[in-house]
Amino acid sequence: MSLDNRNTSAQFKRAEQLKRWEESDMAKQASGIPKSPSLRRIQFTPGCIFLAACDAGDKDEVEYLLQDGADIDTANVDGLTALHQ
Repeated sequence: MSLDNRNTSAQFKRAEQLKRWEESDMAKQASGIPKSPSLRRIQFTPGCIFLAACDAGDKDEVEYLLQDGADIDTANVDGLTALHQ
């Protein structure tokens, strides 16, 4: 294969890569368009959210979560509750 053919082939392959990138989910995220919550890969449990709010001292969020049915006895993996934190 001659040098010109290799350069043309490399340019063609790069153009195909860019086209696939533009159509990918990663490109959409990079462009600033957020995914809908149902498409996010990480979802925290209500207990985890409650413990994080308690740890951060966010009284309004803690009150809201308790009114929404959060379990005040939720413990982390070490067995520590919000009161321990």
